[in-house]
Amino acid sequence: MWRGIAIIYASKKDIADKLKEVLKKDYPVYVFKYSEANFEYIWKCYDAIVFTMALSGAVRTICNYAKSKDVDPAVIVIDDSGKYVIPILGAHWGANDLALLISKLLDVEAVITTASENFGVTSVEDFSRKLFCKILNVKEIVKVTSALLKGEKVCVQGLEKLPEGVNGYVIGEECNYKVVLVEKEPERYEENTVYLKPYKLAIGIGSKIETDPAVIKKGILETLSKLNLPLNRVKIISSVREKVKIVADELGIAFRLVTREEIEAFSDECLSPQSEKLKEIGLKGVAEVSALIAGGKGAKLLLRKITYNNEVTIAIAGFE
Repeated sequence: MWRGIAIIYASKKDIADKLKEVLKKDYPVYVFKYSEANFEYIWKCYDAIVFTMALSGAVRTICNYAKSKDVDPAVIVIDDSGKYVIPILGAHWGANDLALLISKLLDVEAVITTASENFGVTSVEDFSRKLFCKILNVKEIVKVTSALLKGEKVCVQGLEKLPEGVNGYVIGEECNYKVVLVEKEPERYEENTVYLKPYKLAIGIGSKIETDPAVIKKGILETLSKLNLPLNRVKIISSVREKVKIVADELGIAFRLVTREEIEAFSDECLSPQSEKLKEIGLKGVAEVSALIAGGKGAKLLLRKITYNNEVTIAIAGFE
């Protein structure tokens, strides 16, 4: 949910505000009133949408926007009484995980109906999300998932170790069904195999003028650890602050200095709303814009800006 969670309320703002308070410690979270929400923007720019309203109203709303499971956000509904949290779209693309988290945080009941969770195996989609990968052949997911549900092991190639909490997979090559990590799209797709392409990472940094480079470095490393991402996935670090180059050099990563003019010329409808400080200095953004510029054409925001130690903002873009 690192591109952010949009909470949309119809009449029960208290539930929306309570949910924001418990989630914002770990994720970027924004609250919108249903009657004022720009659904096209929210649908495109956030990883998850949580409606606090009647299920039927939420379903009617998302019917206007749903396109494909590999591009749609995860969608969840919390009823007006605050008793149930229900994933209604993108169950294996984050909705189930978020619903279970909310159920624990708010002490409500999660209504989970998908087979993978009931059988205790990790879906291919969830596996891909944990690794920050792009699924190259989405249609093959059904076959691999069916194998998992039948109790067959699925071999993973291209990883030395499985992520924590992943069930149903083994490192190896002898299985009938496989998940293969590749650096580039294969010329030929093998049957019964899902191919994952890890995103390369560009980190954008914003900081106060007086911030010590050591604090920036620590913020980067702790953020990567939180996301279970190795440092070698990061290909470039960027910022408007020249001193961030000190950090990039220490980490052995390329640095890209972004100018104010580049920021002003940059356009992306999914940038986080300006903070009051950014409005004061006349910038549309720093960390997110820097990451996206460094990632180049086609870069995608993977981590919406977060604050570290009240001194540093960190954002991550993925690119191919």
